[in-house]
Amino acid sequence: MNEGMRASADELLPKMIAPGTIDEQPVVAAHVLSMMRGTSPAGAAAALRGRAERQDYTSLLSEIAVPTLIIVGSEDEFTPVSDAEFMRERIPNSWMVVIEKTGHMPNLERPDEFNRVVEEFLKTLVQ
Repeated sequence: MNEGMRASADELLPKMIAPGTIDEQPVVAAHVLSMMRGTSPAGAAAALRGRAERQDYTSLLSEIAVPTLIIVGSEDEFTPVSDAEFMRERIPNSWMVVIEKTGHMPNLERPDEFNRVVEEFLKTLVQ
């Protein structure tokens, strides 16, 4: 990591966003790449250590007592649809939406659809 985040960011980009997004939305791809490259190496290393050392809280999913929205990209390599479905099955009163042709960042890849889903969910909370 002494060389910065360039190599890591370049390698992670096609896992962070869908390959189609890279081709069809170069501005989004450049933005995500810029964010990753701008991350401090020490911060990235600390985040990776934290993820590796975190406890498994899956047994607590059934105790979530608030309405929960799970949004997942159909091409998300970090949180595959199967993982999102696992959460949805265990979290009471949860709602899951798969946004097609997106990776781990559907809010950036398909912002209109993402925002529509969030808005629909929020409307269910005020009825």
